Amino acid sequence: MSTEDSREWIAAAEGIADFAISSASPSLSIVSCAESTMGMSHSIRQGVHAIISDEPATDAILVTLADQPFICAEMIAELIRYWTERPELDFVATAIHDTEEKEIALTPPAVLSRSMFAALLGLQGDAGARKLFHSPQFKGYCLVAADEQALFDVDTPADLEWAKKHFLDTEFQC
Repeated sequence: MSTEDSREWIAAAEGIADFAISSASPSLSIVSCAESTMGMSHSIRQGVHAIISDEPATDAILVTLADQPFICAEMIAELIRYWTERPELDFVATAIHDTEEKEIALTPPAVLSRSMFAALLGLQGDAGARKLFHSPQFKGYCLVAADEQALFDVDTPADLEWAKKHFLDTEFQC
């Protein structure tokens, strides 16, 4: 979130905050990133720095993208549950079939272990955690998204219109 973003939407998202808190998270913090327009790495680094400063003993973080409005609590809970049951993993990411590349793509939402914090702090430009998922340095697992539309990104006004129509015209289920 950039520093000039309105935070009025947060009150409407109390269910997300309630889920985060009830899922063993003692607190939920909103961290603004003044350099968010310079690339995803800036937001990730800002968030990791804030976590390390506030809670130095943090075992893992959850990375989600704000422009994916159909991510639901059940998806997040499944990722957290899987990582909790397998502490040897560095990450648990969501998997989708990339039709353009004809391969499986690993993507947020993802749980990233403390073992990845230094690499996250080293990201540059518009690179996100996805870059690290292919590194032989990290051991991870992917959970296939039951509904790939849940991972839809709203990047353009046309995407926003599609998301509104999809949300209003369908009974969205996670």
